[in-house]
Amino acid sequence: MLLGAIAVFSLILLVLAFTRGARPWIERARTLLTALIALQAAVGALLYVTGGRPGETLHVLYGVVALAALPLASSFSSEAPPKARAGVLALGGLLTLGLLVRLLSTGD
Repeated sequence: MLLGAIAVFSLILLVLAFTRGARPWIERARTLLTALIALQAAVGALLYVTGGRPGETLHVLYGVVALAALPLASSFSSEAPPKARAGVLALGGLLTLGLLVRLLSTGD
């Protein structure tokens, strides 16, 4: 579900980057997606602490970067014009999407 939501978010932002630019609701959607990623990270941290370690240590790094990607993209583009902001957020979303796919492959 989270993977699909990030994909849809990124595709919408790519379209907006070439048309009208970022809309006000984009920030709320970004915040919601970041909260969902944080929830996943919290569950992963709980599993880690209780002994459920991932198959690869790199999994932890991917999780941290995935958690930070969208907030950093938002911070970097906070004063950019709407089209540029949408483009930066789309790139942040695509990076997050790639990291989530990688997380799925390193989790065992």
